[in-house]
Amino acid sequence: MTVKITGIIPVKANSQRVKNKNIRNFAGTTLLKLKLNQLKKTKKFDNFIVSSENRSILSYAKKLGYNIHKRDPYYSTSRVPMSEVYSYIASEVKAEYVAWINVTNPLVESKVYDKAVDVFRKIYKRHDCLLSAKKNRENFFFNEKPINFKPYPWPRSQDLKPVISLPFVINILTRKNLEKWGSCVGKKPYFFFVDPVVSTDIDEKHNFDFCEMIYKQNIRRKK
Repeated sequence: MTVKITGIIPVKANSQRVKNKNIRNFAGTTLLKLKLNQLKKTKKFDNFIVSSENRSILSYAKKLGYNIHKRDPYYSTSRVPMSEVYSYIASEVKAEYVAWINVTNPLVESKVYDKAVDVFRKIYKRHDCLLSAKKNRENFFFNEKPINFKPYPWPRSQDLKPVISLPFVINILTRKNLEKWGSCVGKKPYFFFVDPVVSTDIDEKHNFDFCEMIYKQNIRRKK
């Protein structure tokens, strides 16, 4: 039996650190439009649902053929913990397995999402979630103590034990667990590694500017 996966695409109209980042101009388009067009090219998903409190966003998604979820505006405010947002949206949609896909990774193209689904369908019986991830080979401290190296002898960067971080390109799990946990992270995650540059997530203005620059360069190379 093939596991059926519904992609959930959360899109807020407003954001704090980068104002209106999902719908502001990005290389002649927007993060919203770019990601929906990238996902239209995928072949492995059974369904997509765009969740937003904003009518214009939902109207645009519907015109492109996406199913939509009208989100209670409360769950798009900064005062609501993300765990509550996860649980709320999961409780509102119908699906067995869901893929949480943000629009804030503009350099990720359709083939990466399809590959993630293919991988999940092979590992889902042994792992309770698939998490997009990247390896960071830098010298990390926590509470003023090194966590992935010893100060002496000083290690070469290529010998550092990588610290794994989550860029939230795509995370896949059961809808029930997303609702129950209020999180995409389970006890037996499978790390789906994505190129560190490609997986850049836009949280701050410098991320936005960096991704826009790389995206424009990629467009020029394809011409």
